[in-house]
Amino acid sequence: MRSTRTTGLCIALTACGLTTAVADPLNIAKMGSMEAGGRVIECQTVDGGDPNNPRQTPGRLVIDQVYASYLYPQDQRYPYPILFNPGGGHTARFYDTTPDGREGWLTLFARAGFPTYGVDRVNTGRSGSDICKLNAVRLGRAPVSDIPIANRYSAEAAWINFRWGPKFGTPYANTQFPIEAADAYYPQTLTTYRDPAETQKSVAAFAALIDKIDAPGVIIQSWSSSGLLGYLTAAERPNKVKGILAVESSTSAFDDIPAEKKQLLAKIPIVIMIGDRAPDRVEASRKFQKEMAAIGGDVTLDVLPEAGIYGNGHTLAAEKNNKQTMFRLIAWMEGHVFNTDKKAGQPASPDEPPPPIIPNSTSGSGANRRAN
Repeated sequence: MRSTRTTGLCIALTACGLTTAVADPLNIAKMGSMEAGGRVIECQTVDGGDPNNPRQTPGRLVIDQVYASYLYPQDQRYPYPILFNPGGGHTARFYDTTPDGREGWLTLFARAGFPTYGVDRVNTGRSGSDICKLNAVRLGRAPVSDIPIANRYSAEAAWINFRWGPKFGTPYANTQFPIEAADAYYPQTLTTYRDPAETQKSVAAFAALIDKIDAPGVIIQSWSSSGLLGYLTAAERPNKVKGILAVESSTSAFDDIPAEKKQLLAKIPIVIMIGDRAPDRVEASRKFQKEMAAIGGDVTLDVLPEAGIYGNGHTLAAEKNNKQTMFRLIAWMEGHVFNTDKKAGQPASPDEPPPPIIPNSTSGSGANRRAN
C-alpha cells in the first residue's frame, strides 16, 4: 500500500512538472580517501592568536600533501582509475554535484565503469594548508614577505573569465553553464596559494599519490591551471600514466614544460578539450600539438565549437552537457589509451599487452548516449 501511495504521489508531481530525473542506483565496490606525499616540519607557531596556548603545543606537522577521495564501481569496465584534478580556486568538489543539482564527473565516469579519484592539490581544501609562516608573521616573528601569494575568484571574475557571459550578470544566449544556479556555485571557490614553489610541491605529492594507487596505470584529468601540474606529473611517472584528459589547459602551461619533459610526454596520449570563445587556448594548444607531433607524440585537440557543440565556457565539468563531453572523452580513450595500436601511431609493444576493453562499455560522442 505504501508503494502504491508513493507511486501515485510521483505521478501527481510529474503531472505538475515538479520532479527532476532520478538516477539509477550506483553500485559501489569500495570507496574511501587517502593522503599522499608531504613532509614533516617543526612548527613553533601552531597558534597565531596565543603562542602559549596549552592545547596547541609546538611540534611536528605534515604539510605539502594531497588528499584524494576514491570511488570504485561494482561494474568496473576499465582498468585505469581517472584522477580528477581541479583548477586554481577549486577543490575536487567541482567534479561532484553540479550547481544545479545534476551528477558531476566523479559519479558519471564511475557509472561508465571507471574508478574515480577526486584530488585536492597541496595547500588547498582537504589537503590542508601550511599556517606556520602565516602565524609567524601574525606574531611578529617573520617578515610580511613570508605570507604566501594567494587569491580567490570573485563572482564578477568567475562570470567573465569562465566565459559564461560578456559582462557580469549578462549570460551568453547559448551558455551551457546553469546560470540560474550561479549563486550555488560561488561558495565552491576558495583560496589558492600561487607562489611558484607550489607547482613542484603539487607535482611531488601528486606523483606520490600515483605511486600509492594499486592499479596497472592511471589516467590524469586536469583542468585549467592543473593542466601544467598534470603534464609535469605525467612526465615524472611516464610508465604509470596511460593518458591525459586536459580540459582547458592554461595558455602558458605548454611553455612551462621543459623540453626533456616533453620527450617523456610523447609516450603518453593526450587530449585537450576546449570550449567556446577561447581562441587563445586553441592557438596555444595547436602549437603544442604540432610540437609534440614532431617528436612522435599523440595529442588530440577537441575544440567543441568545431565539432558543432556551442556555448561551453571554462567550467565544462559543471555545465549542462557534461554527459556529452564525458562521452567524447571516453570515446577518445577507447581509441587512444585502450587501443594501443593507435597510440602515437605505433603498434603495441610485444611485452606490454593492451589492457582489456569490456565489450559492454558505453561510450560515444552523442548527447543522447547514456551510462548504465
